[in-house]
Amino acid sequence: MFNLKSYTLLVGFFLLLITTLHADNVEYSYVPKKVYEKQVFPISFLTTNREKDDDISFTFEGSKQPILEKPVIIRNGAKTFHTFYFKTTQKVFQIPEVHINFNGTEEVLAGVNIPVQKLLNRENFSGVIASGLKIKSYQSSIYDEHTNLIAIAIEAYDANLEDIYMPQAMKDGVENEQREGSRMEINYYIVLPSTQKDLTFSYFDTIKETFVEQTIPIIIQDGEVAAQTDLNPKDDSFEALKKYALITLTALFLLLFLWKKDFFYLIMGVVASGVLLTFYTPISTVCVKEGSPLYIVPTANSTTSIHIDQRFTTTKLGERNDFIKIEYKNGMVGWIKHEDICDN
Repeated sequence: MFNLKSYTLLVGFFLLLITTLHADNVEYSYVPKKVYEKQVFPISFLTTNREKDDDISFTFEGSKQPILEKPVIIRNGAKTFHTFYFKTTQKVFQIPEVHINFNGTEEVLAGVNIPVQKLLNRENFSGVIASGLKIKSYQSSIYDEHTNLIAIAIEAYDANLEDIYMPQAMKDGVENEQREGSRMEINYYIVLPSTQKDLTFSYFDTIKETFVEQTIPIIIQDGEVAAQTDLNPKDDSFEALKKYALITLTALFLLLFLWKKDFFYLIMGVVASGVLLTFYTPISTVCVKEGSPLYIVPTANSTTSIHIDQRFTTTKLGERNDFIKIEYKNGMVGWIKHEDICDN
């Protein structure tokens, strides 16, 4: 049986525990009951009856720190919710204590321990855990004579998109990571065999508590320019015949227009001359410096595929911002910076 002294100690213990978990001005609003390895998840705090929350700061003891330094703040009348996002890789996620400073006055909340579960193995699992994932856009292009490059813009919530990985990738990389509160965006680049016609992968949806599959068709678009234009034209009598035939048609339609004064012939002449210019305008070339990095995509922080081993001249396939698209050895296509073009 409990005596009066034991009862008093027990009540005192619970009062101390409640005071620690629920400080005078702040308390936990949301703590997940479980998380998964490498999952990004929120922990929220609630403050009440405060006219101004700009002077509040949170300090987390131990090695577990929020992904973003500043919390997402939502105000609802007298209540203010402060949400931080964390990521875990251990068996138990632990924050020993949380120190909250209200304009010089410090309060302490007890730490939290959250069990961490490991996901079951899945063959096409991309390593992404999220509460919703959306493919914003994608584009496929020729990388070299044996492979294609697929660029994918991905958006997700409560997501570890930085960990994305496709087992079938010959090369891959993540760029332009942007995280704002629970939302995250990335550009993901993957090199696959040219024989592969689609890319299928799965992610784990924490709302649905199940794996969700995504499939992206691989349709070459950007690379078609290179395929439609003969990069190494040969001296071919049939090509010469087509060229002279277009020149003759252009001249004939223009003469018929001058004679008949019929705009139909003028239009046909313009069309014929347009076709002539499209197919037989000389292809632009560029000289590339030795040691220049060849980028996968035309962005400042793009992954470098290789470095040019010696100065050489090649076909200019396109241009975007400060980058020029070129063809390198074995049909490999990539981007170089304007500054890596030879001076003369």
